[in-house]
Amino acid sequence: MSDLSRNKPLLILDLDETLIRGTTLQLPQEHFVVLHPYFVYKRPHVSDFLASVSEHFSLAIWSSANMPYIAAIARPLWQGLPEPLFVWDRGYCMHRYNPYTNEIVYIKDLRKVASRGRELNRTLIVDDDLGKVTLHYGNAVLVKPFCGEPDDAELPLLADYLRALAQNHEDLQRVDKAGWRNAGGQIAKMQVEI
Repeated sequence: MSDLSRNKPLLILDLDETLIRGTTLQLPQEHFVVLHPYFVYKRPHVSDFLASVSEHFSLAIWSSANMPYIAAIARPLWQGLPEPLFVWDRGYCMHRYNPYTNEIVYIKDLRKVASRGRELNRTLIVDDDLGKVTLHYGNAVLVKPFCGEPDDAELPLLADYLRALAQNHEDLQRVDKAGWRNAGGQIAKMQVEI
């Protein structure tokens, strides 16, 4: 890892319902990739978003999907961008059984990132599911799940917010990110009270 990428904060990105939408239903807009039986659609503005945040962050991918699915999406999605620091699948998640839904829940434990030398106060994770990042709420920026809406405008707002965070804060964990969408870039400029 270069010193330059080490100095940038780390931004870990989820794929499904965050950057893309995979569905067995064909939507009216053009799909990005077909991974039988899934049609995969890019979230609007995703290419501009990735280019923008890669200027201020080292990027990584962490999805609760399996690696063949992730690789088939990440390669074309990341075209022309710096290589992600890592690409992790559900094998890196903690698996917990939810007896109420009778499902396995995949939890992204950022201590695995810290054990590889990254400082958690310089790490953010963007996901659409609070349950997957609940152990590290201070690092999480939650986005609305993307379900294929062609007029979705979440990523330009998020890019502005993340840019302001990276430029104005050393300790990213101490910034309250719960209302990021409502306050826009202004919330990133506010000082956090101890």
